[in-house]
Amino acid sequence: MNYSFFSRIRDILLLCTLFFLIKIAFDRTFSFIELHKQSIIHELDPSFIDKIYTAQRQLHFLEEHPIHADTFAHAIVEIKEQLKSIEEKYKKNSPSLALLGPIGSAAIVTKEEQLQLKLLNTVNDLNNIFASIDNRTEYFDHSAEISENRSKNPAQITDDILNTNKQFLKKII
Repeated sequence: MNYSFFSRIRDILLLCTLFFLIKIAFDRTFSFIELHKQSIIHELDPSFIDKIYTAQRQLHFLEEHPIHADTFAHAIVEIKEQLKSIEEKYKKNSPSLALLGPIGSAAIVTKEEQLQLKLLNTVNDLNNIFASIDNRTEYFDHSAEISENRSKNPAQITDDILNTNKQFLKKII
């Protein structure tokens, strides 16, 4: 058969697109499996993990800042340890919880709620550092917002604080 030059180019482009899509699917599957190595019982929430990684990146930017890294060195180390602890506790679940059935599922949900509140407190501490750098006197008080507005859960408040921190980082850098 005699194919035209444009048909060959089209076939090569389609083949490259196919390889690209297969690579994306493979990368997503690999990252999913990597995240769930220690948590056989239930599926991890990628948005919670993203929040942890976002807070760690923000903390890393603060840690690399030439002026503020020395000023807040102790607080940075403390927050870094808290984030690492939250990440480890979230990713690891005891396989024995699977044997408990519904009670084990309730224990996992309770643990995730507690970790969400710990993450909220940790991100709030990071926000307080950014606020003191920005010389603001009003700090973000998440406990007042939770009691005033029951429609917002800690996950939404954590997102709000992370976005506020992002704005502070833009000012600093």
